[in-house]
Amino acid sequence: MRFRSTRFALLAFGLLSMMSAKPSKAAPTVYFDRDDSTLLMTSFPNSQAKFNHFTSALGSFGVDNVDTAAGFNPSLSFGGTSITAATQGVLAQAAPTYVIGTQALLEQDVVGFPQVNTKFTFNQYVTAFGTFVIQGGDTAANNNLTTVRLRNTATKAFVDVPIQVGPDWAENNVFFFGVTETVPFNEVEIFEAVETPGASGGATDGMLYDNIVAGFNIPEPTSALLLMVGGALPLGRRTRFHHC
Repeated sequence: MRFRSTRFALLAFGLLSMMSAKPSKAAPTVYFDRDDSTLLMTSFPNSQAKFNHFTSALGSFGVDNVDTAAGFNPSLSFGGTSITAATQGVLAQAAPTYVIGTQALLEQDVVGFPQVNTKFTFNQYVTAFGTFVIQGGDTAANNNLTTVRLRNTATKAFVDVPIQVGPDWAENNVFFFGVTETVPFNEVEIFEAVETPGASGGATDGMLYDNIVAGFNIPEPTSALLLMVGGALPLGRRTRFHHC
């Protein structure tokens, strides 16, 4: 039985190593598609299909449809999860024909406030973020190379994901953007080229964010995996494992 005990001990060690290993530095996976004419936000098949594609790839997630949000920089809650988020630079706004439900988050610099980046700061680390974005890049001036920054606020590490928004997209356009990362993050900040002093355009794009998604691109360790580890460890109890 010594061979079997050794084999199970090695299995346990491998499983524990997988659970405690540092995430790889693979590039983020991006999901993007858009509809140039939305029929006043009643039909946006490309964006909706990309939303479905994105969420189907997640282990768990929640969506805040923004319909109950209130005022400037409202807190968000992602139903079915314990995830919440503070916001920066947005106003919960009823904007008929520019929302999916009854409200969306409008960039607050559109309503006379100083330009400030849109930001979502989560109460916990996540590995997936997505949102519908409405009325971006809808004039010739809005040639808006946008950067979505995924940041770990504790370590200050971040990764930037660029997306081109506009120019000359239809007024009632919408796109869905989603991203998953192997390295957890707890903040998403959105930088727009048109909000950078001296950049071409120099205007405010006035985008709206709706049906915002937060979650995890892989499930947490399953009970089956934990049982395998728990069952294997006693067989290899003579071997000690040290975790750095």
